[in-house]
Amino acid sequence: MATQQNTPRAPLRLRPFRGMRYDSAVVGDIAAVTSPPYDVMDRPMIDTLLQQHSRNIVRLILPRMVNDPVTGGNPYDRAAKRLERWRKKGVLATDAEPALYVYEYGSADHAVCGVVGAVELHHALEQVILPHEDVIAGIVADRLAMMTASHANLEPILLVYDGDGGTAPLIDAARARPPLVDITCLDGTYHRLWSVTSAADLQSFEELLAPHQALIADGHHRYATYLKLRDRLSREGLTPGPAGRGLALLVDQSRCPLAVSAIHRSLSEFPLESVREPSGFELSGAEPVAAGGPRVPTRNGELVLTDGASTRVLRAAPPRSMATTDAELLHEVLLPAWGLTDDRVGYHHTIDQTLRSAHQDGGIAVLLHPTTVAEVMKVARAGRILPRKSTSFGPKPRMGLVMRSFSDEA
Repeated sequence: MATQQNTPRAPLRLRPFRGMRYDSAVVGDIAAVTSPPYDVMDRPMIDTLLQQHSRNIVRLILPRMVNDPVTGGNPYDRAAKRLERWRKKGVLATDAEPALYVYEYGSADHAVCGVVGAVELHHALEQVILPHEDVIAGIVADRLAMMTASHANLEPILLVYDGDGGTAPLIDAARARPPLVDITCLDGTYHRLWSVTSAADLQSFEELLAPHQALIADGHHRYATYLKLRDRLSREGLTPGPAGRGLALLVDQSRCPLAVSAIHRSLSEFPLESVREPSGFELSGAEPVAAGGPRVPTRNGELVLTDGASTRVLRAAPPRSMATTDAELLHEVLLPAWGLTDDRVGYHHTIDQTLRSAHQDGGIAVLLHPTTVAEVMKVARAGRILPRKSTSFGPKPRMGLVMRSFSDEA
């Protein structure tokens, strides 16, 4: 991702912090207490994780989804009290020295390695950290309630930048040492963590990262929450302190390229026979879904509409399909043409989840073709904001490996 040189701007800074981590001597297998990011988990996955270990991170990051026998207070306050109990009992321990954390994860097919730190926060107009998606106010409110109650960043966001491999020697030197954490999760992915505490190495990271811009790959709602909390404290006349930074994993896209997959939609109470062909589009006739499942879009501007039994394909005529992402076509053109509002839309990371939700809600699944990293970067540089949940960068980091408590930096 190219750095803009024509306008002076603040540096990209990833600050060291004292990581709060699970103690394996207390919880046993660290893999059993971790989870995927909150927004890719459905109810069955959450239940499996809760059954897997009584101290799984889900109990802290998704308190509304946990049946808690404790009475009184709201779920966020209960989760905050649970966090405090776990800290007092040694379930979670804080590292002695501030550090940046090298984090490697993935599978035999795709591995990623980046650096976890406390990133200094910037609004989009400052052109340091670039968003590319709109956010849902209710989700930001949920994350803000959790963060305000816990006084902690429990889930790193995922940032990418084009560093041309500049930090690779520092990262490789850390990886040459025994890791702090080395686990394999039930999904087959491995996760390893190292700390970097040398003053010279930390200074080198700061100098190498400063000239760059970072793209928010995953965590727009969490980043919006970081900004909302910091700005609220400032309006109240308080110094944001640790809340002026947010937990982030920063990955050099030139060295560890991430993939982008689509986030599909379900449209509730909208049967397939209600679909009409808007101007500028071609709609195919209905075809039965094959035994292997519905077909998937093969190019930008092609959307697959299915109720699980039948499928229709909607194609946009160029040049619009070449200049506009499929999520924009759906939200800005098709939904208004069909008289549907955003409250009828569900967002899903897998086709199975999309079909299940569409069936339950008496509607259809809309399968989208993924955008490319280049398209997303072009959108971000231009200052455009895509509809919420337009992209899914992966593979995604694991939650629960390293966290950040504001009280450890006070």
